[in-house]
Parts: sequence; C-alpha cells; structure tokens
Amino acid sequence: MEGIEGAETLRGSAVQPETETRSTILVVDDENGPRQALRMLLKENHEVLLACNVAEAQEILASHPVDLVITDLRMPRQSGVDLLKWVKESAPDIEVIILTGFGELDTAMKAVTYKAFAYIEKPFDNDELLAHVQGALEQRQHDRERRRLQDLALDANRFESVGRFVSGILHDLGTPLSVIGSQVDLIVPKEGLASLERRLDLIRSQSEHCNTLVRKAMGFLRHQTNAFSMLGLNDIVESCLDVAKPVVMRQGIRIEKDLATDIPVCYGDLVLLRQALLNLIANACQAMETQQEPRAIYVRTWAENGSICLTIRDTGPGVVPELKTKIFEAFFSTKGDKGSGIGLAAVSSIMTKHNGRVTLEDVDGPGACFKLVFPAHRNAVSPRESCG
Repeated sequence: MEGIEGAETLRGSAVQPETETRSTILVVDDENGPRQALRMLLKENHEVLLACNVAEAQEILASHPVDLVITDLRMPRQSGVDLLKWVKESAPDIEVIILTGFGELDTAMKAVTYKAFAYIEKPFDNDELLAHVQGALEQRQHDRERRRLQDLALDANRFESVGRFVSGILHDLGTPLSVIGSQVDLIVPKEGLASLERRLDLIRSQSEHCNTLVRKAMGFLRHQTNAFSMLGLNDIVESCLDVAKPVVMRQGIRIEKDLATDIPVCYGDLVLLRQALLNLIANACQAMETQQEPRAIYVRTWAENGSICLTIRDTGPGVVPELKTKIFEAFFSTKGDKGSGIGLAAVSSIMTKHNGRVTLEDVDGPGACFKLVFPAHRNAVSPRESCG
C-alpha cells in the first residue's frame, strides 16, 4: 500500500532523533501530485502516511495510530466529508483538516457539523497549512490530557461514591454478628433440646443475613468498567437504591419511586451508570443531612421522544440560580471542606460518554431535581432480569 510504504521511507530520516515522538499524519487525496507535495512539506517533522481514497484511508486508520488526517474534499465514490464523518464516529480524538478547491458553503457547513478542525481552500499557503497542522496536533494533545484527567477523576470518584454506600452495608453486618455472638454464648449443655434448636435457628437466620449483605456488596462491586451492554435503567435504579438503603434509613429519608414498566433499554456501562446514580443519591442525602422534615428522595423513569429519562429529586434546600451553570464543573463544590467537587462533574462526564446529558431542572418548591436523558436503543423493551 502506497501510504504505508511512503511512511516507512521517512522513518530513517536523520532530521529528528528517533527517540523523539513524531506525530503521524495521514494524507488522503486521489491525485498523486498533491499527495506527494504534502508529504514533502510535512515529512521533516512528522511521520506521513498516504492514501488515495477513503477506503484505503479507513484501512490505514484501522491498523495504524494516526494523530491527524488531511483529506481532499472531492474524491471518487466517497468524499472527504464522508471520511471526516467516519473518523469522528470511530476515533473522535483524531483531528481532521479538509482541503478543497471548491469554496462551497454547504460543504463547509457539513465539515463544521462533523467537527473538522479546519477547512482550507486550495491553493493554500504552506505556512498557513503548517499553522493549522500545529494547531490541530496541539488540540489533540490538549484533548488527550483533558480526557486523562477526567478518567482519573472518575476513578477517584468511583471509590468515593461506591465506598460511601458499601460501607453502610458492611456497617449493618455488626447487628447480626452481635446476635450470633450472644446466642452462641447462651448455648450451654443444660439447656433443653427445644431451646437449643430455637437458638440455632436464630443463628442460622442471622448468618444468612450476613451472607446476603456480603453477596449484595460483592455483587455490586464485581462488574468491570468500559464494558458497554444492553441495560435496563429501572434495574440500575433498584440496585443503587438497594445499596444506598442502609445510609438512607439511618438518615430517616423516605424513598418514593415511579418507575415506568415499558421503557426501552439503553446501551451503557453498568459500573459508570451506577456511579452516576449513586453520586446523585449521595448528593440528595448530603443536601438533607442537617435539616428536619421533610426528608424524601423521589425517583422517576419514563420514555419520551426516543429517549429514556430519569429524575432524582430531593427535598433539600436546592441550588441557588447563579450556581446552576457551575455545579457540573470539576472541583466546584458548595459543601466547603466536605465536598470534593468531583461528583456532579463525574455525572456529566459519564452522561457524555453515553451520548446523553444531565441537567438541573426547575422545580416548584424546595429541593433540587437532576434529570438524566439517555438515547433509547432501537425502541426495545427493558429486560426483566436484574443487573445486580
């Protein structure tokens, strides 16, 4: 293949030491002259791969790491915009620059819609093109660093949110274990058989209660992240409320559910979605921590306009209007030293990963209401099995 062979001849270049990291640029054009001209312009500082059409470019992108694609607009069969759309769907972190000799506004608008980094008319100025190349590579590096920090924040938040509620489950182990210990102490040889059997039955039931709590905690933790699958949103809600139950009960919070039975399934990462819901539940619990009645959390799911919706509303003090646009920013917190400022930012990041969104809704009366909107998957009906 021309693109790969062309790149191999550049790897022995003495212009830059091999130990330095060189960005890889894929040039796509159906005419050999423009391809070679761009190769000569870029080869001093970058690895350059060449392709003569969209299909060949897709083959290279599937097998080689690429940082930037520079593609001609007008090519046989498939255009540069077709390639741009494919790249942004399959590898959205790769930047794309589109070159064209035709200054068509509608094509430029499509390029903007599909998030092209730049749209440059031919003939172009070499310095201008190189400036766009540098800008695109810097943007890619910036985005990669931002995603890396987001992933680190998500990991940190996962331990915080899950740990808060699982610790509540483990705390509840204390009661049945105490009962077991006291009953064992009371078993003495002089007791009659009937009394002994009653105490043994009580020990068995409390032991099973301990096993149930442990299974619940382990079941909640056993799933791996980065595994997208078909999920029932109601099942995720139920599992999160089940895990949060010890904390909710200790705070005297009432849970009210209105879960639609016929909502479609969604395609998502079970661990991340649980993390998002637990963050919102924890937020609601913390909002009502210092207040008296009412203490309630209302959870609702429904489907509308091809989407699946979930709201979690509390009866706390709510969010002041001037902070509504800031609460989803990383490290912004209204809780002072008690808050990490990661929770709601993690929810926002998780929803973005699922092509969804989270918003703070306006409500009548006190409290805050967070709404999650997911794209429904092929209008399928939600599965009945549990995600626990």
